[in-house]
This record gives sequence, structure tokens and C-alpha cells, in this order.
Amino acid sequence: MKVLLLEDHSGFHKNLQEGLLELGISVNISTTGDEYKKTSSSNLYIPNSKNKAIRALELLSFPLKGINQYYNYDVVQLVNHNIFRLLKFNYNYLLLKKIRDENRKVFLSSCGTNHFVNRIKDQLRYNYIDATIKEDLNGRNKYNDKIFIRNNINIANLVDGIIPVMYTYRLAYDKQPNLLRTIPLPINVETVKFIPQKIENNKLKIFHGITREGFKGTKYIREAMEKLEENYPNDVEIIIDGKMPLDKYLEVLEETNVVVDQALSYEYGMNAIYSMAMGKVVLSGNEPECQEEFGRTDIPIINITPNVEDIYSKLEKLVLNKKSVIEIGEKSRLFVEDFHHHVKVAQQYIDTWNSVEVKK
Repeated sequence: MKVLLLEDHSGFHKNLQEGLLELGISVNISTTGDEYKKTSSSNLYIPNSKNKAIRALELLSFPLKGINQYYNYDVVQLVNHNIFRLLKFNYNYLLLKKIRDENRKVFLSSCGTNHFVNRIKDQLRYNYIDATIKEDLNGRNKYNDKIFIRNNINIANLVDGIIPVMYTYRLAYDKQPNLLRTIPLPINVETVKFIPQKIENNKLKIFHGITREGFKGTKYIREAMEKLEENYPNDVEIIIDGKMPLDKYLEVLEETNVVVDQALSYEYGMNAIYSMAMGKVVLSGNEPECQEEFGRTDIPIINITPNVEDIYSKLEKLVLNKKSVIEIGEKSRLFVEDFHHHVKVAQQYIDTWNSVEVKK
């Protein structure tokens, strides 16, 4: 089997690639690296100039010098519907349609915000999209733009299957006839070192990494952490730090006991999985819907909601029972090894890809 993974914004496709390689699958990955995150590197050329004008020219010439590298694969998987970020004149769709025509099967991973997710947000008790629009996008709801919606729908209908990574992203595409089963996010556990918990000077180090403040619910997390530091100055050290590449993020994690990841999601993402793999206690989304979707009631994530008192009280319990941090940290690593192991997850993708009949 020959596989092409298109784009990577979190390390998801990088870890999947590593799992597939261990199973003997030939894999290429094409990604811009997602700016500061530097989650993965690309095997293939992809238009990636920071200058918009130059990048537009790169994209216009892409069909003549580069797109043929994306042909003759058994499986192509897109990490989102807007790979080439040029929606005018339906250009992104036309490029992806050409890729669809020149390969055996094409799949779309449902793992990010789009029109379909925006459409179901009011079905949720709380959601990250409203805050994302207000705080991260300066009030502009790009997910309602006609050109964005058209592209999203066209790509969803173009692919052979849509594979969600968690509950919310499965719910978003629930009415799509080509929706496939949910597969959890992968992580290469061999490359992430487990660090047994050490509570130095009887102080818990609690970390929140700032990326998109609206998306993460940072305002609730920050207020709860600052209140905790004020009430327990001798028991906690809080770290709230900004955008950083993945390797720097992992360095910060090494010195951390507790990670408060996000407060507006029903589930948890790659940052939480990296943290669990290192043996950290993680506060993030772990609602009953998440557990039911995964068929696991033993997920060691401490569920938090967009409520300062909820986050504060769960952090306070850890402060008052520091020994529990050691136990939860060990459970976190074991859970990731069992459920998110990159080779196990890669095999689930292979099985799912193979289960879909070719339309052609």
C-alpha cells in the first residue's frame, strides 16, 4: 500500500505516518508545518510562501510543476477540506478533484473546525466555536462564508470516506452517507519519554499553553489558575506561556506536573495526548459523549467546563491531595500506550481504508 497524507496542524499525520511506516506501508507527507508549531516536515513540495502574492503564483503554477507528486497512491488522506487555501474560482476544489481522479481512494479526516462543525454547535451544551469567532477571528465567522461552505460541502462529497477523530467531529458529519467510524488520534509513544512525577518543594507546577485563547477557553483557565496561586502560594507554581514550536512545548512539559489544556471542548486533542504520554495530569474535555464515542470509561483526563469555579475546584483537589498526581500520571501513560499507540491506530486506518470499495 502506498499512502499520501496531506497537511498536518498538530502532529496527527506525523504520528500516523510513523505508525504506518512501522507496519511496512510506504508513506509520504505534504505539509506546510503549520507556522510556529513545526509539528512535522514535508516529504513533498507544497506551495508555502509567507508572501500571499508569491504563494498565489506558486499555487497557479502548481498543476504544472508539483501536483504530479501527488498521483498514483492507493490512499490519500486530507487533514482538512481547504488544503491549498485558495477558494476563489473553486481553485482548491479543482486541485483536490484532480488529485482524487489520479489516485485510488481519497479520505477526509474530520479533525478541525469547519462549516459542518459550525452548523452543529448549538446542539452542544457549550462549544469552542463562538469563542473562537469572537476572540481569535475578531468577530468574523468565516465558517458562514458562502465560498467556504461550498468548498467544504464539495470536498465532503468528493472523498470516498470521512473519518472522525472524536465525538464532536463525528456528530458534525453525521448526515453524510460516506461517514466512517471514529478512530482516535495517534502518538508515537516510543519518542515521548515517560517522566515519573516529582513534586519539588511540595509545589505543583501547573501549565497552560496559550495558542488560540478563544478556542482553548484561556480566560476561564487563567482566572482559575491565578485564583489557585493566590489561595495556595506555597503549594503551586503556575506557568501560562505562549505560542511555541512542539519541541519547546515538550521541554516545558518535562518540568510540569499538571497541564490545563482546554475548557470548551467535549474531548481532548494532541496536546493533551502528548502530556499524558509524558505522565502528566491533564485537565481537558472528557465528557460522557467522549467516553461513549471511544467506548472507554477509563480515560484519565479530568473533565473541565468553561466555568472558573469548576476548573478551580478540580485543581484545588489536586493541591489538597498531591499524591493523586503520581497515580493519575502513571494511568495517563498507560492509557496512551493502550489506546493512542501509533501502530495500533495506524492499523485501524489501514483496516478502514481497505473496507471502502473504490468508486471508479
